[in-house]
Amino acid sequence: MIDITGGEPFLRPDIPELIAVLHKKCPKARLLITTNGFLHDKIKKQIDSILAIDPHTAFRVSLDGIGKMHERIRGVPGAYGKALKTLKILEKAGVKDIGVIFTLMAQNTEEMRRIYAFSKKHRYNFSLNVIHDSPVYFGEGKTSLRPELETIKQDIDAIARDQMLSLNPKIVVKGWFNSKIQKHLQNHVRPLPCGAGENFFYMDPGANIYMCHLKNFPIGNLNTSSFQDIWTSRTKQKLLSKTQACQDCWLMCTTRDEIKRKRFYLTKDIMKLLFQAILKIRCLML
Repeated sequence: MIDITGGEPFLRPDIPELIAVLHKKCPKARLLITTNGFLHDKIKKQIDSILAIDPHTAFRVSLDGIGKMHERIRGVPGAYGKALKTLKILEKAGVKDIGVIFTLMAQNTEEMRRIYAFSKKHRYNFSLNVIHDSPVYFGEGKTSLRPELETIKQDIDAIARDQMLSLNPKIVVKGWFNSKIQKHLQNHVRPLPCGAGENFFYMDPGANIYMCHLKNFPIGNLNTSSFQDIWTSRTKQKLLSKTQACQDCWLMCTTRDEIKRKRFYLTKDIMKLLFQAILKIRCLML
């Protein structure tokens, strides 16, 4: 998968041309565009060209709350209406894979289930991320904005359980992933190892290649070296031990390939979690 993100991707006037290059060079890759949805007029003008190149291009729109809460967090008046307008534009254009990304922080804990319900109602994919630090992508000092565990436990459990009861395997896996968020926040141990530098990398607008988008682990620049040279470099090999031992995040993009390899383990754990949930419900009914 190739995630075209930002900042805001649609600030670039050449997104269709970029999609064309990526689709030609990586024809089997799933292309995903992550947007804040503010520039709905530009998206409307370019969406048909994008889908003509790759009709399977997926879109994710950031939505951190309903109405004024989203606008307060984003610091942009009218941000919520703009995001909704973008979602409708994507639907009307026939985008097959539309999703909403909710970033959880202390300020919007009460919005989490509301955004999940909104996503489910409109049949949008729902992605739940806890706010993270990153000197090369998100910015630093963000973890101080995280909520207290007790304030989110019940809501995350409810969302994860509902997702694991889905008939869609992808949603079931997301439910399992979300069920592990609290444990990671509590003990800072990843349930599965990170695949940074092996299964994925991050490239910034200056063509600098990093092991991932959370750590300042640069391994080369495409303006001065070929990707093959960067990917097989000693610098990358030396950093692999650091990324493999890193426990600092729990994000789906860092875990996706490991999930595929551990399908049997996931199936057993999902069944165990559902069985525990059923027992808990029965106990409450007695």
